[in-house]
Amino acid sequence: MLKEVSLPEQKRRFEEVQVSSLEDTAETIKEIALKQATMKVRPRDWQNDLTKLLARRDFVAYFNDALSLEVAKVIASYDKRVQAVYLFKESANPDAQTEDYPSSMDLTIHLLTLVTSTSAALEAFITSLDRTLTEALNDLPSEQFAGRTSYLNVVPITEVDIEERRGYAVLLSSIYARPLKIWQRE
Repeated sequence: MLKEVSLPEQKRRFEEVQVSSLEDTAETIKEIALKQATMKVRPRDWQNDLTKLLARRDFVAYFNDALSLEVAKVIASYDKRVQAVYLFKESANPDAQTEDYPSSMDLTIHLLTLVTSTSAALEAFITSLDRTLTEALNDLPSEQFAGRTSYLNVVPITEVDIEERRGYAVLLSSIYARPLKIWQRE
């Protein structure tokens, strides 16, 4: 015997599965990044509680870099049009290497995604990933992670953008603040 299910009920079930999956994905990204960052600090610091580690500038930098790589992998696995992902610093200043750093870090993950073509589906996925990742990161025991509304700044670029030196694609030919390629499709 077949049971009829109304379209709104089917849609609700489908959305619940997607949200659950994205929540799991965001938690996995966070856990992998925490493990990677922990492995980069001195072994004697491995036993420090997370609150102490998140108070350290070096740990937060390692954590942010690991988050960037994991986010890049998730975006690339979602859409086959993604050919490469680059990490860039929004406020990159090559002369700032010897200056004192401000007390707060920019925790936003700035990524350029080289795509064969842009799509609304990819943008919607990134927006959803950003929302769920933000919820996961807001749970961290640190004031600098609490209350944020977004972590991802993902900018899609195409080969045409690179050739025409349009928008953020110009960063790929920068001599001062060139983005770092963190993922590439084989």
